[in-house]
Amino acid sequence: MIIKKGNTNYKEVGPMKINEYKINSDFSAALIEIDGEHGKIKCIKEDRIYFILEGTGKFIINDKKQTVSKEDIIFIPKNTPYNIIGKLKFLVICSPEFNPNDDISLE
Repeated sequence: MIIKKGNTNYKEVGPMKINEYKINSDFSAALIEIDGEHGKIKCIKEDRIYFILEGTGKFIINDKKQTVSKEDIIFIPKNTPYNIIGKLKFLVICSPEFNPNDDISLE
């Protein structure tokens, strides 16, 4: 399966520019550029894998702050509180597929 950029859903949410790639009910992906702070959340149903393509920033996972940069991979299991801060471009893969109703704000 190949998903062309023209078949993605583009949106802007806060400091993020997002291209969503629907794969199937088990997986989805998004190419995201962020310049700022995502906001502390936890996802109640999805595991997420982030691959940093460009930039530097911080992931705060369970209140532990870690610097990330190009070619780092970050795994966030479901029900794990986290936040993202910085100027970054990354690919995120969600399993099962992303559902915004599964993100719980912790702010």
